Amino acid sequence: MLILSDCPERLGGFARAGSWSEVRQDFLSPSDEALWRALGAGERLWSGTAPDPGPPGFWSRVLVVAEAPASQFDTLRDRLDGGLELPGPVACLALTGQGFHGQRGRPWLSAPGNLHLCVVVPQPRIAARDVGMLTLGPALALVDAVRALSGGALRPGIKWVNDVLLDGRKIGGTLTLTETQGDRVRALLLGIGLNVATSPPVPPTAFVPSVGCLAEAGTTATLAEAAACVLAAVGWRVNEAAEAGAASLLAAYRDASLVVGREVCVFEDPAEGAGVPACIRGTVRGIGADLSLILEGVPEPVTRGRLAFAEDCLRFGL
Repeated sequence: MLILSDCPERLGGFARAGSWSEVRQDFLSPSDEALWRALGAGERLWSGTAPDPGPPGFWSRVLVVAEAPASQFDTLRDRLDGGLELPGPVACLALTGQGFHGQRGRPWLSAPGNLHLCVVVPQPRIAARDVGMLTLGPALALVDAVRALSGGALRPGIKWVNDVLLDGRKIGGTLTLTETQGDRVRALLLGIGLNVATSPPVPPTAFVPSVGCLAEAGTTATLAEAAACVLAAVGWRVNEAAEAGAASLLAAYRDASLVVGREVCVFEDPAEGAGVPACIRGTVRGIGADLSLILEGVPEPVTRGRLAFAEDCLRFGL
């Protein structure tokens, strides 16, 4: 796996020892040069190699920048719309940066030592009919990675739809965007955030009452180890969706769910601030095949909205 970076000295054991060499941007392949310039990286550039994390030969490139001046997710989305060609699955890691966000543009605070990752998988061999299920993949990958990093000691779960919590604290979140062509997915774009070393100062709300990080949970994993573990998990989950269909992820998602059996409030989105009335309230009895929530006493499945646990709504006066 090829790594391109403007900060190799900060990557610890992410690349093979002795594999780094400085390269000129105009010596890159056209696709690599376009990708590097798109992400607003520094003028000086080094290349290195690393063992394949996850499925052998899955990742073609990993780009690592010291600071992203804007959302890499948005930049990659725009460049894909503009016809950016990629040599294969590409991961883009920013050590810190500006403009990061989660669902519906909600800000995601960057912090040194945390994982800020975007992934593009061109031509992932997934049917267009499965796009609704692809949001499961990155959330499950985060759960897989945290379990692996802790040797199984930590058991994170997923709060509907794609927040990853550990002991009630949010430690990660994901974004998913797909481009389709005919009956196939043309490109899969993922945004993944994981708090490894630092808990960002996020004001508490009913939707995110508290945040945490792996270090506070007792995990000694470095950012390089976390990145490799997450990349491996993403590769395996994308391969699973390609080989068995994205619906194959549903059983693992249900198993990792933190909402089944809990009383929840689902709000119209956006639902920020006190005094916003809950749309629906009830105890979750299951998650449907389309990811809808099945609530006790509610005749129709809930297919959209922003979820908060009922006790947090009470605590924050919603």
